[in-house]
Amino acid sequence: MNDYKLGKHLGMGAYATVKQITHKQTGLILAVKVYEKYKLMDATRKKSVIREITSLKRLDHPSIMKLFDVIDT
Repeated sequence: MNDYKLGKHLGMGAYATVKQITHKQTGLILAVKVYEKYKLMDATRKKSVIREITSLKRLDHPSIMKLFDVIDT
């Protein structure tokens, strides 16, 4: 995440928060969804997040957000 500048808080869901980030080199403004790992200790919740990520990786449509990367820390 050193290539990005953290911006404002955009939203919050059951498992994660969404923040605006800016790519330092290009100035491209993106959104990052940050999951709190302690909220994913439940197997059902974790499965739901994995299903979301898997689905987003497969999608390629101009009206649907694009998943660029997944970072696990």
